[in-house]
Amino acid sequence: MAYAAIYIRVSTDEQAEQGYSIDAQKEKLIAYCISQGLNDFKLYIDDGYTGTNMERPAFKRMIRHVQEGKISTVIVRKLDRLSRKQKDVMTIIEDIFEKNNVTFTSTTELFDTSTPFGKAMIGVLAVFAQLDRDMIIERTTMGRRQRVSNGKWYGGRIPFGYNWNKELQQLEVNREEARIVTRIFEMYSQGESRLSIAEWASSRTNARAIDHSVIRDMLKRTIYTGKLKNAGELVDGIHEPIIDHQLWERVQIETQKRNDGSSPKGEYLLTGLLKCGVCDGNIVHVKRVTNVKNKTYSYELYACKKQHVRVKERNGTCNLGYFRREKIEQFVIDQIKQLSTSPSKMKAVIDKGKEPSNDEQDLIHLEAELKKVSKSLENLYDAIESGDLKASSVSDRIRNLEEKRDNIENDIDEYIDGNQKETDEKTIKKMFTDIGQAWDYFDEDEQKIALRKLIKYIVLQKDSSPHIEWFFS
Repeated sequence: MAYAAIYIRVSTDEQAEQGYSIDAQKEKLIAYCISQGLNDFKLYIDDGYTGTNMERPAFKRMIRHVQEGKISTVIVRKLDRLSRKQKDVMTIIEDIFEKNNVTFTSTTELFDTSTPFGKAMIGVLAVFAQLDRDMIIERTTMGRRQRVSNGKWYGGRIPFGYNWNKELQQLEVNREEARIVTRIFEMYSQGESRLSIAEWASSRTNARAIDHSVIRDMLKRTIYTGKLKNAGELVDGIHEPIIDHQLWERVQIETQKRNDGSSPKGEYLLTGLLKCGVCDGNIVHVKRVTNVKNKTYSYELYACKKQHVRVKERNGTCNLGYFRREKIEQFVIDQIKQLSTSPSKMKAVIDKGKEPSNDEQDLIHLEAELKKVSKSLENLYDAIESGDLKASSVSDRIRNLEEKRDNIENDIDEYIDGNQKETDEKTIKKMFTDIGQAWDYFDEDEQKIALRKLIKYIVLQKDSSPHIEWFFS
């Protein structure tokens, strides 16, 4: 025999609201059933679930029982307990309840689903339920943006590496966790896989469960650099950064390389650092064995992945060719040693890195334009002050110039925020010198780590020596 289903839902945010607690809803709904002679009833309770989606265990179980014919009527305290989305409410009532001959009752909203007017009332109430939800979202979003615009953390789960100071209302660095965060970024920039980093981090802390996906998300969080995201824009936070700008940049470059198909630090010295100068593809390691006059010769080569496939599988026309592995690796090692022992060559490379890029040329243009606009405004102000012009006659022109000046200043600020390359020449020289002098004493893993500190990419070129793109160039 079919029974009445009492559905109760309360979200985490509603726990403290009067009339919304689980016990309050249960008491009133059971009393309602008894008063209506519905003594055969069953409770379906979702504790701590939002009404913005239908992925709720008790709700899904109730719907299954409706479709199995076990339920004759569904009773809630308020329509928005079913859902806060108008579309979902109408789908539940029309496509599930009505099709299975199940009536629906809200004890605080009087309507009869068997009449056209009752159905219309449900539609109206569902609209207001969604409106209430949208207003909550809007208020929350506005409050969040206001906090972030003032450099304050927007809330949520406290990022690993920080504690929350309730009195000061700001994040404070947890030194023990911060050391782990810094090491995570360093290990990734040195070519370690996310899985191996997660295993290492998990052995160092019990504060959080850390797996490779947590590492992935952590490496993307600008909060560790002292920045916060506000509607897609980066703003300065009032909290102390854990990661410096240079390490952040190395990690983002490493991430891009892996997204492009490069491997983490692997079996070979230059794994993940090579790319094709013909088609910009990834480089693979190739082993070849030949037999000549009863003698076996083994060769290890580097080749473009797009070229080193069967002819019928080739998608392009890459003809980079094949390079002896030992020659390419020795070339790179020689370049590092030469720079480490030649201050003039190192200075030339560093100075080349300081040459204005296209973006920097844009900055120069913006600064010149700002100077021009500011001069025009000064001339107009001077003319008004001297009485040569009436303010009313040039007010529109002044307003347009002021808007233009503000826009240019914003563009300049955005450029500066996004291009903070703090190249310390002494630090670079010392790093090269130290690595060059110690290279022959490094084991293979130490050599791989050293290379990733110095090099972004090594571009193999068809008819010339490889081109090395250094981190500071």
